[in-house]
Amino acid sequence: MSLAGKNRKVYSYNNIDRRNSNFTYKDFEKSCSYHSNFSGCNFTAASLRAAKFKFCSFYGAVFNQTEFIGTNLRGCNFSKATFVDAIFNAAVLDRANFSGATFQNTIFLNTGISTAKNFPENTDGIIWLSHMPAYSEFSRNLLDAVESLRENDIVRRSNVLYLKRGKINTLSLYILRQSFSEEELIKAFSALPEHITTQFHTVSYLKKLLTKLQKADTL
Repeated sequence: MSLAGKNRKVYSYNNIDRRNSNFTYKDFEKSCSYHSNFSGCNFTAASLRAAKFKFCSFYGAVFNQTEFIGTNLRGCNFSKATFVDAIFNAAVLDRANFSGATFQNTIFLNTGISTAKNFPENTDGIIWLSHMPAYSEFSRNLLDAVESLRENDIVRRSNVLYLKRGKINTLSLYILRQSFSEEELIKAFSALPEHITTQFHTVSYLKKLLTKLQKADTL
């Protein structure tokens, strides 16, 4: 979808107070927010892909399975914020303040913290990745199963399993493999087109759907 077709204005805030708002599952892709207050907000499973949040406050906010992909967070305040199963991929953290922030199973890929402020010394809850997982880390059968899903329009347009230039998003596979075996994923991907009806934007949504199908013994 082009930039003009995205929901930039719907989730763009300029000098707005949105404290304690619930943004669970919201898609902020390509939105622009400046000097706004998101303190205490819940961003569970939200997509902040290619969004700009310059000099905003996220004091005490919750980021559970939130995706910061290509997100500009320059000058933002993340003091006392909580990050669980979140993803930082090529995010800009220049002058972002992380005083008192906590991390649990949060991935940092191609995201530097050298210009961030007050980043916690204890980073045991962070998984540092310098590059995307290699194709060689996955079986050929799993990669073929992902390739076959390109025929599904919803999956293809989600930007969750595929990158530009036709590449597979191996980071998403890496995350899914934390919860499923390769055999389970191959079986799930073959059944997915029959059950997916809504456009999605995050790997957490796909993970939730696969878990639901597995529990219902649909796979």
